Amino acid sequence: MIDSDMIRRIALTVRLPLRSDVEPIKLRDDFLNSCRAADDRYLDVLDAILHLANATPASLARILEEGGSVWKVREDGKGLERRVDPVATEAFTQATTPEDLASSELRQAWSRAFGRDSDASDAWDHAIKAVEAILAPIVVPAQDKPQIGHVLGQLRSQGDRWRLVVPGPDQDHDVSPLVTMLKTIWPNPDRHAAGNHRTPSLAEAQAVLHLAVTIVQWARSGAIARA
Repeated sequence: MIDSDMIRRIALTVRLPLRSDVEPIKLRDDFLNSCRAADDRYLDVLDAILHLANATPASLARILEEGGSVWKVREDGKGLERRVDPVATEAFTQATTPEDLASSELRQAWSRAFGRDSDASDAWDHAIKAVEAILAPIVVPAQDKPQIGHVLGQLRSQGDRWRLVVPGPDQDHDVSPLVTMLKTIWPNPDRHAAGNHRTPSLAEAQAVLHLAVTIVQWARSGAIARA
C-alpha cells in the first residue's frame, strides 16, 4: 500500500516539489524520479524517513555498512551522519556519557559537524560552549556568565595554581598545552569582529570538535586540577 501522506511529508522535508492532485502510484513515481535527479537526494530522503517514519534503523544501518557508504545511521536512529574513525567515535561517546550541559553541547556540535544538515560555524559554536560548560565551574566558578576568554585569562595569569596530569617535558605539569588548545578553538572565526572574520570550513569545525572532546574528557577525568 502506498502511503501518500508520508510521501508528501518527506517531499516537503527535503524540498521536493510534488503535485497534490495525482493518484498514489503517480505520486510515488514522481517522487522517485525527483530523487534520481540529484546525486544526494536519496540520502536526504533516507535522513527524512528516519526522522518522520516508523523505519527500522538497524536494517538501514546494515545496508549502509554492507554497501560501504560513508554515511551511517545515528546512534539515536534519528537521521544519518558521516562515518567517523571508531577511536574518535568512542572518545565522543565516553565524553557525552554524563547527562549534563557539556554533553548536550557536544552532541549538537557532532550533529552539525557530521550530520546531513551540517553547519561548520554552528558546530564550532557548540564545541566552544561544551568546553565553557565543563571548564568554567573548575577554573572560574565565581565568574558571571563565564566564557572561554575568562578561563584563558585565569590560566594565563595564574597558571601556577593549576596542573595537568601529564607532566610534560619539564616534569612540571604546566597547563600551557591546555592554554594552546583553548587558543586554537577560540574564537570561532565566524564570530570574530576583527577584519579576519570568515566562515570556517567543515574540516576545521570537525577538528575543533575533536579537540573539544579531548578537553571535556580531560576535565571529567580530573586531568585538569588545582595545583
